[in-house]
Amino acid sequence: MADIATPNALTQSNAPKAGAGQSLMVETARRFKVSPFRQFADMAWLKGGASQISVREYYEYQLFRTDLTPAQKKEFVGETGSLALNLKMAPPNITHMRNFLADKVGLTTMMAGLGLPTTKAQAAFSPSRGFGLLPTLRTADEVETFLRTKARFPLFGKPIQGAQAMGAVMILGLDSDMACLSTGARVPLGQLAAEVAQNLTHGYVFQDAVEVAPEIAALTGSRTVSTLRVVTVNRSGTPEVLYTSWKLPSLTAMSDNFWQPGSLIASVNPASGVVEKIRLGSGLDTRWVETHPVSGVQLKGITLPHFKAATDLAIACHSVVPNNGLLGWDIALVPNGACLIECNENTGHALYQLASDRGVLNADFLPVFAEVSARNTRLLAEHETKRKAYQKAKASF
Repeated sequence: MADIATPNALTQSNAPKAGAGQSLMVETARRFKVSPFRQFADMAWLKGGASQISVREYYEYQLFRTDLTPAQKKEFVGETGSLALNLKMAPPNITHMRNFLADKVGLTTMMAGLGLPTTKAQAAFSPSRGFGLLPTLRTADEVETFLRTKARFPLFGKPIQGAQAMGAVMILGLDSDMACLSTGARVPLGQLAAEVAQNLTHGYVFQDAVEVAPEIAALTGSRTVSTLRVVTVNRSGTPEVLYTSWKLPSLTAMSDNFWQPGSLIASVNPASGVVEKIRLGSGLDTRWVETHPVSGVQLKGITLPHFKAATDLAIACHSVVPNNGLLGWDIALVPNGACLIECNENTGHALYQLASDRGVLNADFLPVFAEVSARNTRLLAEHETKRKAYQKAKASF
């Protein structure tokens, strides 16, 4: 194993960075024969309305393409548009649990207590927060001592609140004063512990590594967890699946974050579990593939194992917090079925849009969103009626 070659032990986000707009404009004009004026006009138009597409996202989704109609382009949402949609689907004044759903210790502990399969925490770090009977680490020295003396390997660590796998690490074991990562790198144990303590003020959790279903490992060529993003909606009182996307990690990644080079994202039929489209890369580097680019294993057209267990688990989890109109769940396919990894209370719709090459504000989803919104209106009216009744009763005393 080689010692780590970067200054940080914990992985960082590999999401595309903004700022190369001019060079992208020139390269797009050269390769796709779309004039800079046309691109600029498109970007200005898509920046407004429900889409809220940034310059980076315009290129990321290849919205410059001439085979997309204006109506199809307008179906896509950027991060800002995605947040606006999610807040409309799950208004904070009727859900009241957004922060809790994002908490990777609190949520999984609650779901496990209800008998649902989820991750198992070994310890958590926070300078001040309590975690009940879960071993709680307060300092870098305590993190290092835990890793040396009590941790069970393989071990996965991640921030209690975070996204895009920032700060995540998979530790296979120790070799003297070095942590051996799943990438093949070796990191000084003291350095890793210091980064946890210094940079992650919201807390950090160490969990048993999730075992990957052997059929999934054969497809991805990796033992790194490969999750389904299952987005569920509640329009009638009973949650249901809206869409599913499959994240395939690159062979050297510690997580299945799509922005890591070599990772893939696939569109999966939400009813059958059949893989329909597979994307490698984004923007000008996009490739649509049918087989795994490294192993050559067929991906398009296969039915994912344990798919129904995964969607059933997502529905069961959403049923625990039914006032939320829309939620995203990351669920691993494991040897005996499915395992909840985490909830995305503000799920980004980028994965769906990248995997399906289709905007989330499409003709199939808009009626669903309208029904969810109508249910939210009824819930808000019920809450307001109860509030007024309480205020009236209070005034009578």
